[in-house]
Amino acid sequence: MTDTRTTCETAYERLADRISDPYCAVDSEWRITYWNERMAAVTDTRAADVVGDVLWDVVPALRGSRFESHCRVVMRTHEPRTVDVRLDDVSDDWLEATLYADEDGLSIITRDVTERTDREAEVELAETVFENTQDALFLIDVDEVRDEFRLERVNPVYEAHTGLSNDELSGRRLRDVFGDDRGGTILENYRECVARREPLEYEETASVPDEQSTWETRIAPVVIDGDVEKIVGATRNITELKERERRYDAIFNQTYQFTGLLDLDGTLLEANDSALEFGGFDRSDVVGTPLWESDWWRHSEDGQEDLKAAIESAGNGEFVRYDAEVQGADGTVIIDFSLRPITDERGEVDLLVAEGRDITAHIRRAQELEQKREFLGQIQSVAAIGGWAVDFRTEAMQWTDEVYRIHELPPEYEPAIEDGIEFYHPRDRTTITDAFERLQTTGDRYDLELRIVTSTDEVRWVRTLGSPWYDDDGDLIGARGAFQDITDRKEHERTLQRTNDRLEEFTAVVSHDLRNPLTVAQAALELARESGSSEDFDRIEAAHRRMNALITDLLALARNGQQVDETQPVALGTLVESVRETIPADDATIDVDLDGYRLEADEVRLRQLIENLLSNALNHGGDDVTVRVGLLTDGTGFYVADDGPGIPPAVRDAIFDQGFSTTTDGTGFGLAIVKGIAEAHGWTVDVTESVDGGARFEVETGRYRPE
Repeated sequence: MTDTRTTCETAYERLADRISDPYCAVDSEWRITYWNERMAAVTDTRAADVVGDVLWDVVPALRGSRFESHCRVVMRTHEPRTVDVRLDDVSDDWLEATLYADEDGLSIITRDVTERTDREAEVELAETVFENTQDALFLIDVDEVRDEFRLERVNPVYEAHTGLSNDELSGRRLRDVFGDDRGGTILENYRECVARREPLEYEETASVPDEQSTWETRIAPVVIDGDVEKIVGATRNITELKERERRYDAIFNQTYQFTGLLDLDGTLLEANDSALEFGGFDRSDVVGTPLWESDWWRHSEDGQEDLKAAIESAGNGEFVRYDAEVQGADGTVIIDFSLRPITDERGEVDLLVAEGRDITAHIRRAQELEQKREFLGQIQSVAAIGGWAVDFRTEAMQWTDEVYRIHELPPEYEPAIEDGIEFYHPRDRTTITDAFERLQTTGDRYDLELRIVTSTDEVRWVRTLGSPWYDDDGDLIGARGAFQDITDRKEHERTLQRTNDRLEEFTAVVSHDLRNPLTVAQAALELARESGSSEDFDRIEAAHRRMNALITDLLALARNGQQVDETQPVALGTLVESVRETIPADDATIDVDLDGYRLEADEVRLRQLIENLLSNALNHGGDDVTVRVGLLTDGTGFYVADDGPGIPPAVRDAIFDQGFSTTTDGTGFGLAIVKGIAEAHGWTVDVTESVDGGARFEVETGRYRPE
């Protein structure tokens, strides 16, 4: 609740900050609660110095004045009024103050009645900037009705850069100046700017004055009374910059060597494409972090310490070069590594250039050839990788200790080929069967990431590799492979993906869904100021309720999407019965058949998941809907199904998206919260059609046998 209040207060402050006139607010004790920047400028008093102080103490000239009397009347009657006020006895400036009161206190919005002079000064300043700025500026006259854009004015810098004068451009259409093709492209950008009612940035090429050049352009609409009257733009010639970027890219990225740029403290400032591709990283994964903390170096503590010492030496001006082992996406390699200090104009080291060249083939060739002749030759010397082998002639299978450990089986267990297949998850069994059959018949290798179910019914992700095994005559006699538990990595990847998706979705919701009711509230407020109608205030209140519901669900979505760290056994049937007692079911029927099913979960968040699924069925299934809660056929989870109208296949992929709702009064977060809770537990949730034609939500938890 505190988070919601804080968010609302922040939204209020942002809204208040948009008021361009001097504005302040006081509580019922006349203590200042808000003092915007314009008010601070008018009174020459900072907000930090006055918030919490009594208004009459901050502006003594108002104490006992006619203005104070009006304030007290408005505070008592809650009837807004407008009065004139002078903030001190010396100034000749008068302000027009509009007073509004509510249960929290009094809001005061002022307007300088001499602002016309200030506006004229601003216009004169804008004219000075337009004529004397170093950027090329232009003004476009817009006729939205005719879809017509004409050059109205350009500044001297524009004339100098393009060779086109203001006189010859003024009043002309874009196609007449730049030709049909280029003018048409420019028109599309202008039309988009007008349609979006917001600034637009882009790069463009043009043959002005007489040669092809590249320009970086920013345009913005000038909106008057809801219509776009003008477009103002700034552009600069970036041809030389683009050429420098091309040369830089050719030197930095078009090379097989690994190259990077470091700060003196070892922070990676940039890395070339070869280095990133080798590590399997995006630039954002490593740039901005100490080099030794990147996955290139984290596999070896000794290697990290060597690197730290090398960076320190290079920072002292020494060129450092040595052989180092680094980790790539496909394994470790040995590189010829160097650090070269770069000095500034004063001769002081301020940057380090790191370079690496893969020399693994030169120093490991003999070792790799020997490994290829050994059992499980493709297994590299890294932790937690097991191996297996199958002799097709005898159908005998061998596992290493790590494979036994992953399956949670004792070393005395003797696996058969069929056993190895059966341990795979039912949904992945066909994949591994097909791959193994191709390996057995045609010698096709495979490298797969699949799920297995251990001897204790735990679902784990593994990376499994299979390679053909030939005898000296070239006959296929068996297969060998590697086996690695990658559950932690998969969880990490899923967590990262979930976090990225949530950030993108949150951004979309905050920028779109919250803006709509906020816009309604702002429009209603303007109308209320003029009319004082209760209907306008009702619309404001409704908009606020809508925003509060959205914010509440957003917070629930964020909280329930966090990774679950602690779980306990939960009897699902008992939990469902408890939830059923707390939600209005009316004429609905809820049948529960879970056969004593228990699962490991965060009970509070699991309860939220069940509440949302049941509420969804009750809200959309009709008054007499029948809801069934039961186990999935293979025992890997549970389902919640109803006999309502169901969910059309065309929208099933979208129902878990944030903000998606089939009703006008829903926030669209209920099922997104369900998905977030499921993923936080490492589960999956899907929707299909129930046997009665309604909706059926399936939650796969990985649990096989009910206890």
